[in-house]
Amino acid sequence: MERFKLRCVGMFPPFSYMRRIATFAMLLSLTVAGASALPLPAWQKQLNADAAEIEFATASELANPAKWLAEASKHRTELLGMLGLDPLPARSPLNAVTVDTLEHPQFTVEKIHFQSSPGLYVTGNLYVPKERKGLLPAILYVCGHSKMKEGNVSFGNKTGYQHHPTWYAMNGFIAFVIDTIQLGEIEGLHHGTHHLNLWWWNSRGYTPAGVETWNGMRALDYLQSRPEVDPARLGVAGRSGGGAYSWYIAAVDERIKAAVPVAGITDIHNHVVDGVIDGHCDCMFLVNSKRWDFRKVAALVAPRALLITNTDKDPIFPLDGVQRVHQGTVQIYKHLNAADKLGLLIAEGPHKDTQELQTAEFRWFKRFLAEDPDYQALPASKLFSPADLRVFKTLPSGQKTTTTDTWFVPKADTSGFPNSQKELKTVALQWIEKIRTASFDAWPVSKETCRLQLLDSRTAGEETTTQFLVQTTPNRSEPGDTTLIVHGYTAQASELVRVLSGDSSSKNTFNAPLSVRVVDSRSLSEFLSAAPGSREHDPAELLLLVAPRGFSEAGKQGIQAVPWASDPKELTRIRRRFMLTGATLDSSRVFDIKRCVEKLREVSPHAKISLTASGPQAVNTLYASLFTPSIHKLQLEKTPLTHEAAEVPDYLGILRVIDIPQTLELARTQTEVVLKP
Repeated sequence: MERFKLRCVGMFPPFSYMRRIATFAMLLSLTVAGASALPLPAWQKQLNADAAEIEFATASELANPAKWLAEASKHRTELLGMLGLDPLPARSPLNAVTVDTLEHPQFTVEKIHFQSSPGLYVTGNLYVPKERKGLLPAILYVCGHSKMKEGNVSFGNKTGYQHHPTWYAMNGFIAFVIDTIQLGEIEGLHHGTHHLNLWWWNSRGYTPAGVETWNGMRALDYLQSRPEVDPARLGVAGRSGGGAYSWYIAAVDERIKAAVPVAGITDIHNHVVDGVIDGHCDCMFLVNSKRWDFRKVAALVAPRALLITNTDKDPIFPLDGVQRVHQGTVQIYKHLNAADKLGLLIAEGPHKDTQELQTAEFRWFKRFLAEDPDYQALPASKLFSPADLRVFKTLPSGQKTTTTDTWFVPKADTSGFPNSQKELKTVALQWIEKIRTASFDAWPVSKETCRLQLLDSRTAGEETTTQFLVQTTPNRSEPGDTTLIVHGYTAQASELVRVLSGDSSSKNTFNAPLSVRVVDSRSLSEFLSAAPGSREHDPAELLLLVAPRGFSEAGKQGIQAVPWASDPKELTRIRRRFMLTGATLDSSRVFDIKRCVEKLREVSPHAKISLTASGPQAVNTLYASLFTPSIHKLQLEKTPLTHEAAEVPDYLGILRVIDIPQTLELARTQTEVVLKP
């Protein structure tokens, strides 16, 4: 049973709407846990269910090829946006320079650099056959992670993949192989969230995949400027990281007429449920704010010639996920009567650049760009030392390649943000909606209020403390991961507990003042361990603690302040999975706070509700207040003032709309905001 998880999603036979709904329900059930599997941690249950929803939505979209193709332009714009490329950067002059040329009896190698944007240097080698008849087809080869260094000198990963352009030049193609920003001659970063804790990349909407895609698009501009190149016969190929960039380039740039991405794609099930995302750096991924499965990327290549290639034992691009991507794409190609232009090649082996993969790649381009369908390709060889292919002897001053994360995706221009509260009040709702659609669009939409499960209630002296487990996400069967604690003098506290519990003998509403404190694991632990009677709070108010998901768990003795992950590496793995489901851990916490306050407002329609939080949770509480009007007061302590600071909650793309200072002003249009050091 465990092996069956979600496999049905990859199949697209015609079936009724009701059957799809039934299939989705089965997928959710099977994904949450296999029949004999150990219990999954709470975070994995949530993310598995989120991944299943995305898979189902993608399957439904691709099952209607006509509609998908009619909306292809919209989908392509969405993809560009998730790569940080909407709008596209200006196509500034390339300022291409050939610094030297290597001679081979059959071809020349030009050592070239160009600037895809001012200061964004791209180094590459252009392989040009010496024997040419007319214009030639051209291949852009984008590289995977091949570290080619001696001491402190990087020759660029183009030198590790030189056998590919060598073969092309020997067989009638022009080939341009370019370095990436991570392992090029100028060494930038690909691993921001992988292990460098640069979570503000998510808030910026930045991914190095966007830079690599843009560099590839500008490399196509360069190829089309060459007099030897047929501009109508361009192909793209690459392996591993280069396979991923091949997908993105082919999907967004229709100048590509044939593509062979090698070991560069699998589906969201593999990444999130099976956890293969852990083996990948940020350069593989879009910032998935639109909740795409990767089959959509593949579908955008249709009807152009596409060969999907992989090995059968690749641990980071598993075979089952690759096959599901192919199966999802078949529908589109068949609808376009282009099934002969879609291929799947599976070779034996691990995650490695094998000869079987190489020869299949070469034959595909011979077939579709050189009109030679019967060509039998031979393996390729490396002919040059890495040092021979190096472009820069001295790296250029003023280069911006190593700082792309700070400028490539522009932050919001806040110069137009209203300067006065009076003016801001007239447009506040528009700004709040922009924030929601940009960064919180993955929130479930439901009119249901959250469900509460009473766990524990204890009285000490005159005070009662009651613990609830809260299910904030509708239509989920697993227990909630948010904690709500009601604490106060027994009479008032007991009445609120009865109302929250839905006790039919209680009053329908409760209108005493409520002081809601949003806490993390540390603050929750301090509260739970405090001696009875020692907890400070205004006796005229009831104190309620909200611990959003990831800060607590329900144990035999009630709520325990146990975080989802105490190991920073494990927390990183969790947070990266969230991004692929269209959210972040902290944007989900904002939702939890919002839902708890909505529940309190439902049972206390006239009560004064105040929110208090400190540090990172102050930011989450601030954003939650935007979506929960009628808050009496917002008290925030030690509040960070930019999403680009360390240890600040990240929300997908928020910095493309707003930053914390402007959000504080928005909150002031709805409630009193008190900032404390």
